[in-house]
Amino acid sequence: MYLYLSLALTICAGIGFGYGVFRFFRGKSALYVRMIVFGVGCAMLGRLFTTLLVLVNGDIFEGFNVGMLGIIGSFLFFFSANYGQMDSIVDDGSPRFRKTRIIALAAPLVVAAIWIMIVSMYGFSELTIWIGIEMFFLALASYFHLKHLIIEDVNYGLIKAIRSYNLLSLIYAFLCIMEVLVECFALSLFVVVLVYVLECVVLLAFIPVLERGVKKWTI
Repeated sequence: MYLYLSLALTICAGIGFGYGVFRFFRGKSALYVRMIVFGVGCAMLGRLFTTLLVLVNGDIFEGFNVGMLGIIGSFLFFFSANYGQMDSIVDDGSPRFRKTRIIALAAPLVVAAIWIMIVSMYGFSELTIWIGIEMFFLALASYFHLKHLIIEDVNYGLIKAIRSYNLLSLIYAFLCIMEVLVECFALSLFVVVLVYVLECVVLLAFIPVLERGVKKWTI
């Protein structure tokens, strides 16, 4: 079952990445969009490694495996796309947006609380340390996804156009965390399948939703 679910994630991420390359790498397009496409590509590579590992080994190794780098890489791209130029456009650092910045901290704080819960159950080990590293990058990205989801719009709907993408990315971050919880706490088969199916849907929807949003930038 895990092999089939992992294969499904690989295929869906591959379709999303392929569509993104086809739509945004044939001509000029914003670096913001290309970074997100690369993020989906990283997710595809990570899922592919996990699929092959399960196929060859019958299971995934406890602790670090290269597949984790795919998840970390994807959220590093999502974080980098939102951090810097995009964030400076929507937030000038003034007190006007202080409340939004504080509220956005809720996402990484929830991620941190989940990791602390895992450590309290299993203690410090290679597994929980690598889970913590993975969750650190998820937390960084989730802060900006939530911030750009709730911040007041500026510059003729620039941020409003990509709110659906930020919502999907935030959902994907917490689905990845649910995937960890499924493995750590041996949750029911129904929950396992539900988490993986939702991840498949999000990976397929990433680029079309983003494409629909960025088209509004030129209207």
